[in-house]
Amino acid sequence: MGVNVQLPVKRYLTREEAAVWLGVCVDTFLGLNIPFVDLGPRCKRWDIIDIEDFAEQNKAHNSARTSASQKGRQICVSSNANTPPNGGLIGQTRKVAATAKALGLTIKS
Repeated sequence: MGVNVQLPVKRYLTREEAAVWLGVCVDTFLGLNIPFVDLGPRCKRWDIIDIEDFAEQNKAHNSARTSASQKGRQICVSSNANTPPNGGLIGQTRKVAATAKALGLTIKS
């Protein structure tokens, strides 16, 4: 009797995997100071959700119309910055959605 269990997508990545997943070299990735889980000597793992949160918080856009006093990073305002239709905290809703996505799950509304 075999049990058919589907494992979730890998959520915690090595530094090499995390750098590849984000699309940067390892040195650049380590310089981003994204939080990690320390599992012991030479065993650090980065959570996909933390990497996605970092990328979301650091979205920027360049505009030729930006004045000299506004040069530099400008954070893009996300289109889902409104209160969810079912209420609740936006941050928690995003975290639940991010967790579900990382684990390969779907959420029914």
